[in-house]
Amino acid sequence: EYVFPPIPGDTVALFAVALATRAQLNWLFVYLAMTAGAMVGGVAAWGFGVWLAGHEESWPPFLRSPNATRALDAVRRGYAQHGGMYLAVNRFLPALRAFFFVGAGLSRMSLGAVLLYGGASALLWNAILMGAGYAVGSNWEALSDLAERYTVATLILVVIVTVGVAARFVYDLRRE
Repeated sequence: EYVFPPIPGDTVALFAVALATRAQLNWLFVYLAMTAGAMVGGVAAWGFGVWLAGHEESWPPFLRSPNATRALDAVRRGYAQHGGMYLAVNRFLPALRAFFFVGAGLSRMSLGAVLLYGGASALLWNAILMGAGYAVGSNWEALSDLAERYTVATLILVVIVTVGVAARFVYDLRRE
């Protein structure tokens, strides 16, 4: 998700935890692997931001415009004042989390601070994902049965609607 943010990383992680629960894998290993993955992605995005900050002369013209320059200056001021808080909440804003780290890099926030605040956020968020994934994995049969019933009910509803629309179409054709 750090490379291509629309990929639902948390959905994949939740499903992975559910599968790990079903396979009775060591929960601590799964938790640490999830957190390490989050940190590697965050540091990569931060590194990209640092690289961008050092290569402003090669930015495309739209990023060097007066409006963009003002916006980037505001980002840098924000990180100077509240960078730790931004990274501490980043995991709770899934679609935007990679951009928090890029902003930290653009603002030249130290790697230590990035690891501290981003790591704390990842530890807390992944604990929540672990709990949710464990609940799903522990109740797999019940959820599977529920999904099967939902699927059958949906198919029955689709058949009823299709028959109704077809009957209405035939009825209208006969009236003409």
